Amino acid sequence: MKNYFKKHCSVCPTEIHCCKFKDNKGFTFVSIKNAKEIKKHTKKDYSYFLDYSPLPKKTISFLKKGDPALEGFLRYNMLDSNYRLLRLKIKENGNCIFLNNDNKCEIYAFRPSVCKIYPFYGIRLLNNKVKIIPHDSDPKCSVITELNSEDVEEILLEKENKSIKNEFIKIEQESIEYKKNILKIQKLFDK
Repeated sequence: MKNYFKKHCSVCPTEIHCCKFKDNKGFTFVSIKNAKEIKKHTKKDYSYFLDYSPLPKKTISFLKKGDPALEGFLRYNMLDSNYRLLRLKIKENGNCIFLNNDNKCEIYAFRPSVCKIYPFYGIRLLNNKVKIIPHDSDPKCSVITELNSEDVEEILLEKENKSIKNEFIKIEQESIEYKKNILKIQKLFDK
């Protein structure tokens, strides 16, 4: 993935970009660990880059209708009672707070875990193995659609498969940790 995607993903040929969220349909989940790392490296206060406001109704509806195997449905089940979820702020134009004018990530070296494996995601199978899948059920990523493979694991090198699976396991662990600490997060933002 590093070689293929780094070469083909540096400038997205479509208007669709993984860090641009149109019509309030997307966001970037941030774990507590990710947030601390971003704060440490950027030296910016959490209020600069984190959003913990209620998600728009349109977004909630979109997540609720999602495929249970994909990330959106997982995030729907992580919303607090006020429909809030810790995430990166989005600029008025729909871009991630850290996407600069050249469409480059300002925090690439320490970006959130979910960004590290995009445009892929993982699902845990009944046999407890992790399977790599496209991040979205209807992928708009031109790199994925160009590859046109039913099984994305077949197009990745063994090392790339292992790297994505390991990162997905971290995401699972960060999600569990997030749920355990939801009250601490609420206290931090409800001051």
